[in-house]
Amino acid sequence: MKYVTGAFSWLWSKRGFFAITLVSALMFFALFFPFSDMSDAVTTAVSRATGDQLYIQLDKFDLNLLPAPAVSAENVTIETPALPTIEAKWIKVRPTWLNLILNAWTVQKAASGDAEAAGKLGTRLGLNVAIEGIMGGDVGLYLRPGTKSEQGLERSKVSLAVESLNLSDVQKWMDLPMKMEGKLDLDSTVMFAPGLTEQPEGEIELKVNKFKLPASTLQIPVDETNSMPVNVPSLTLANLTLRGRLVGGQFIIEEGQFGKAQDPLSGRIKGTIAMTLDQRGGQLYPNFGRFDLRVELNTTKLLESQIGFAFILFRNAKRPTATGSYYLFQASGSGFQGMPSITQINTF
Repeated sequence: MKYVTGAFSWLWSKRGFFAITLVSALMFFALFFPFSDMSDAVTTAVSRATGDQLYIQLDKFDLNLLPAPAVSAENVTIETPALPTIEAKWIKVRPTWLNLILNAWTVQKAASGDAEAAGKLGTRLGLNVAIEGIMGGDVGLYLRPGTKSEQGLERSKVSLAVESLNLSDVQKWMDLPMKMEGKLDLDSTVMFAPGLTEQPEGEIELKVNKFKLPASTLQIPVDETNSMPVNVPSLTLANLTLRGRLVGGQFIIEEGQFGKAQDPLSGRIKGTIAMTLDQRGGQLYPNFGRFDLRVELNTTKLLESQIGFAFILFRNAKRPTATGSYYLFQASGSGFQGMPSITQINTF
């Protein structure tokens, strides 16, 4: 027995040496292992793990040690059946290791097939994702454990930061009928419950600089079944700002501004829109309900002469000005399919 005790004592006395050796071996492995040759292996593994629902191609795959262990890839292409192809110049993924260590027992239970533990992992682990060169901009996605809901459900805190996204690229990717130009910034933090057992809550702020709509043709509704084509000239606005909150199945617009005094169109908007999210086939779909909005519009005489029909719904709230027209009204309805109710108001 004394030989065993002596062996352990000797090992403990050399713990510094063994620790340095282990760290050195790990660093040697990380620095010299040919991760760049694993691109095809990553593509195959992800495809199999997702049942051929997610296909990833990349030129270079690396393991980074500083400032914290993470994996990165260059020239990444992501394809899914539900969305158009996404391309990015660089992606870095880093788990929050502290949360992973603190929930090691839950991870082990989930790996053994415990469904309850697997459900909890989604709200207890963290992840940082940095993306550069996607649609001309940069994206940061941060997943953290969130606060419990009023009903006591565990939630995930999802923060999304988007910087300088090209609207023209977004329009092409989403195949929108109307072309757009400008740079989009987005900053949002939202709390999600697993499986959407409760509607998400959070804050959203969106900004667009130098927003531009090239000349196009719009279909303007004139009643519940008919619409009228209107040729819209090129429209440029200095900025767009939308700031609001998701709470109780509603999106509350706290601040909405578009254009400046020198622009052909400018104004403000605030109010509420009933909005809930449904999860179908792994995708999120918004459902819009009743809305109640206050809107202020300023238009120039030139814009009125070009697309006056676009404001026909608001004609009862129109007031002539020295430079054009001023509209101040309340718009409400049970959904966006039918005609809204327009009422002139005196204060915004």
